[in-house]
Amino acid sequence: MHHVKLLFGMLASIMLIACQPAGDMAEEPAAAAPAAPAAQTAMPAAAPAAAPPEQSSTVTYSLINEPTWVNLFAGHDLSQFNEVGGPEWRIVDDYVEATSGEAGFLVTRGSYGNVQVQLEFWTSPDANSGIFMRCQDANQPGAATCYEVNIFDQRPDQSYRTGGIVDFAEPMAQMDAADRWNTFDIVMDGDHLVVHMNDTLMVDTTDDSFAVGPIGFQWSAGVVRFRNIRLRPL
Repeated sequence: MHHVKLLFGMLASIMLIACQPAGDMAEEPAAAAPAAPAAQTAMPAAAPAAAPPEQSSTVTYSLINEPTWVNLFAGHDLSQFNEVGGPEWRIVDDYVEATSGEAGFLVTRGSYGNVQVQLEFWTSPDANSGIFMRCQDANQPGAATCYEVNIFDQRPDQSYRTGGIVDFAEPMAQMDAADRWNTFDIVMDGDHLVVHMNDTLMVDTTDDSFAVGPIGFQWSAGVVRFRNIRLRPL
C-alpha cells in the first residue's frame, strides 16, 4: 500500500510539471543586447566635384588679327622719320612744323603697302604740302612715283587740289584747309584708295600703279603743321 501511494505521488508531480506554462519555467538569462554605439555628430556629405567646363570649339582670333595702331608722331620726337630735303622742322607743343627752308619731307623709316593712315594737319592759306603714299624712292618722293594726297588750297590747277590724289583722283568735295586743324583718314588696301578729310569722303578710286613704299609728309611753302600721326597695317 505504501508503495502504491508513493507511485501515485510521483505521477501527480510529473503531471503538474507538464501542465505548467512555458513562461513559468526557469530560463537561462538571455545574453545582453549589445549596447548602441555612442551618438556621433553627422559630418556633411562632401559636395560632388564640379565637372570641368566644356571646351568651346570656337576660337576667337579678333585680338590676334586686329591690327595695332602705331604712333609715328605723338608730339615728342621724330625718331620714326628720315628728314629728306631742307625744311627746318621743329617740334612745338604737340605738333611738328616747318615754315622755311628748302622743299622736302619727313619720310617714314618703314615701307607700307596695305595701310590706314590718320593724322591732323594745319596750314596757312599759301601752304603747299601733301601726304605721299607708297613712294618708290624714299630719297626723292614725288607725284610721279607716289600717290600724293594733296594739301594745296591755292593750286593753280584746281583739279587735284586739297583732298585729291594728284594725277589719279580729283576730290569729290571742295574743302579748304587753311588756318584750322583738319584730319586725313587715308586707306590704301590693294588697289582700293580711299581718302576722308574731316569725315568727308574725298576720294574713292582704284589704281595699282604703286604697291608698297614709305610715306612722306611734305613741306614746300607757307606754314605746315602735323600732329597725331598714326597708322595700322591692313
